[in-house]
Amino acid sequence: MKYKILTLGWEFPPRINGGLGVACLGLTRALSEYVDISMIIPRSDPRFSEQNINLVGANEVDVEKLVSQTKKIHPSILSKVRMDYADVSLSGYEQPKLYFTRKKTAAPVLVVERPVKDNVIGMPRRFRISEFYGSDLFTRISEFTEIASRLSRNMSFDLIHAHDWMTFLAGLEIKAVSGKPLVLHVHSLNYDRKGPEKEGYVYELEKHAMQQADMIMPVSDYTAEVIENFYEIDPQKIWVVPNGQEKRESYRRKPAFSEKLVVFVGRLVAQKGPEYFLEMARSVLKQYDQVRFAIAGQGEKMPELIKTVAKARLGDRIHFTGFLSEKDTRKLLAMADILVMPSVSEPFGLVATEAVQMGVACVISRQSGVAASLPHALTVDYHDIEKMTSHVLSLLQDSDLHRKIVTETQKDLENISWELSARKAVAGFQKILEV
Repeated sequence: MKYKILTLGWEFPPRINGGLGVACLGLTRALSEYVDISMIIPRSDPRFSEQNINLVGANEVDVEKLVSQTKKIHPSILSKVRMDYADVSLSGYEQPKLYFTRKKTAAPVLVVERPVKDNVIGMPRRFRISEFYGSDLFTRISEFTEIASRLSRNMSFDLIHAHDWMTFLAGLEIKAVSGKPLVLHVHSLNYDRKGPEKEGYVYELEKHAMQQADMIMPVSDYTAEVIENFYEIDPQKIWVVPNGQEKRESYRRKPAFSEKLVVFVGRLVAQKGPEYFLEMARSVLKQYDQVRFAIAGQGEKMPELIKTVAKARLGDRIHFTGFLSEKDTRKLLAMADILVMPSVSEPFGLVATEAVQMGVACVISRQSGVAASLPHALTVDYHDIEKMTSHVLSLLQDSDLHRKIVTETQKDLENISWELSARKAVAGFQKILEV
């Protein structure tokens, strides 16, 4: 008999903002071969469906009808959460200015100023979400939590599986109402986005949710260590489920220029370390001129990076592509010789496995979870520009080394798949449910 899993997601195709949506699709699709899955997401699209997955979009729910059918049977956890914020100009990866306090209770919870009433005052007739991240993110999370909680009361499930902090409140609420075990799947943390000294509301929510959860599934050993040491979570609750990779046809493209190509692919934010990539590029160009660099992505650091390149008069050697679709990213990787991923803190880093598939040699920061899954990639501390430069120069100038790194990392991919990830996740479910 298959387990029945209630999955809570924030991003899911065709609405994807980054790696979270890609990972949720890959893992959920693979899990559906082993368990029965009902998945609640903020916004579904009738043009997109997945075999074996009961996909429910909050945007399709008639809120007034749902409220009338589901009277409160447990105090909403939202009535204990204070989002007393001054400014919420938030993208998915920025921290708002927040003020938070804790109640003096045996089980500390975050406190709230505006409790959500049973009639869900202020909510639209239907849940509307045009963007996954924006100035009203916390309102959307509150509304999603309320809707998901009410929807869950008419569902049969054995376990709750919540993906990343945007769904953690909903997971806590449903656990409180149903008494079912809660598994938190951690793809990224506030620690990764803001560093160890920036805590605030999101950090507090992540920590509280992990304390209350029955199991935490980080996507790498690196993130498991962060959860244990920085969030002070019992390591016995941590069950690592590494990300997988879709197997796709590899191809190469000849660029319109004769030089070799080194690329950065990711959001242009502090977490991803684009400034270290730029420092490395400038260092390499002082020693080797038959190379170009491409920085693919957008983010808050873009103006600063462009200004630095312009001042150095390197606009003919360092190019900015802006945001690239999945299809265009693959086209760029098909032309690239080397991918450098200098992330300051990276739970996994799917772009590295995508690059390896396309025959690209990788230089990865040791602060990236994917380094453990690609043991034959070249690694470096994100801030070690000298070593990073040395690795890139070696790969540019030594074709045998380049070929060796590509061949060996492609063999590493044999141990990376969503099928293997799903089996590991199911083993974690069994550990909880068959006690």
